[in-house]
Amino acid sequence: MQMKDEWIQEDNVYSNPLLRLTITGLKYYGILLYKSQPWKKLHCFRGVFFTASMLAFNITQYVNLYQVWGDIAEMTANAATTLLFTTTIVRVLHFYWNRTRFNNAIKTADEGIMTLLRSGSVPEQAVIWENVKYMNRLTAVFWACALITANSMCVYSLIQYQNLKSMDLSNSTNSFDSPTILRSWYPTDNVLDSFAIIYCIQLYIMYVGQLIVPCWHVFMVSLMMYAKASLMSLNLKLTRLDHYEISEMQSGCQKKGCQHSLRRQLIVECVQQQHQVYKFIGELEKLTRGAVFMDFVVFSVLLCALLFEASSTNSAVQIFIDICYIMTMTAILFLYHWHANEIHYQANLLSNSAFMSDWYNYPLSVNRHLLTFISYSNKPLKMKAFFVSMSLDTFLAILRASYSYFTILKQAAG
Repeated sequence: MQMKDEWIQEDNVYSNPLLRLTITGLKYYGILLYKSQPWKKLHCFRGVFFTASMLAFNITQYVNLYQVWGDIAEMTANAATTLLFTTTIVRVLHFYWNRTRFNNAIKTADEGIMTLLRSGSVPEQAVIWENVKYMNRLTAVFWACALITANSMCVYSLIQYQNLKSMDLSNSTNSFDSPTILRSWYPTDNVLDSFAIIYCIQLYIMYVGQLIVPCWHVFMVSLMMYAKASLMSLNLKLTRLDHYEISEMQSGCQKKGCQHSLRRQLIVECVQQQHQVYKFIGELEKLTRGAVFMDFVVFSVLLCALLFEASSTNSAVQIFIDICYIMTMTAILFLYHWHANEIHYQANLLSNSAFMSDWYNYPLSVNRHLLTFISYSNKPLKMKAFFVSMSLDTFLAILRASYSYFTILKQAAG
């Protein structure tokens, strides 16, 4: 397996406070490597093996879905995890295919954050650290939700198995759920006798999923957070241009011409920073739009399946698992659409921030670049998944569609 430079990420990315936690997870999965990492081929093989095993398992889930086709209860019990695994595998394969572009996006975010932390003003640095703390809290909450859901499913499967072992199944007329973590097809009908093997296989797949699902989504959100933080620092800089001039002029020329030259230079820097951030957001949109559009199509069905399963079971534990599962899936949707909405909001503030500066103290020859900046900032900046806008309205539309599908399914099942 030949290792190319496009697979390799710079070491200093792992010291970036905004990206460190999320990228570490991708490193352990084996799809993101760095230059000083030993045994690169072994780590790369681990990532390929994890992905291949998830793909093989996902195929067995579709086999099971085909076998129970027509039974609404069995289909909905299968659909949620099957669709989640499918979207996750597509995302990982998309990363493999576009690894150079992803590495460039990581490098751009790393350089941007480190530049602001090294040479930005104190308020700009405060903006970055505020977003770092927010990202750390968000990562902790999302990981906790995902881990509670997945491990509850693992423990509940063991409890089911112990309960079934103590029952006299030959004389029982009641139906029972198969004591497996995930719905899948195996070349055996005797699940109880083969429980140990089936459980270990599904436990392995579950823990691989627990590693990549939270890591991937938090990783993508961290890139969106970089775009938001950059726009926030740019808004702050535009409203405080006079403070930047004062700090620069304390050690330089005090003449009026020198002041005008310094103001012109600051405005040009703002225009360049805006162009870089907009370019990064455009590239990030291209990298995410396919997966987010797939979520737009799939997650309505996924949430509908979870709602139906929660409403159909008599087990309090299963209801708890379904609620946690729904919260995790809803959080994934919310993370993308909320932060895309935040990027749109911060971009819309740029023209107002530029207008709030003391532009009236300078001639038109100095403010010409500022007028160009304001004109460019008036163009709406919205991240889209092809023709679907990434916004809170879209997020609410997906939830409404899920509930509509759920009510239709309940009527059909009833």
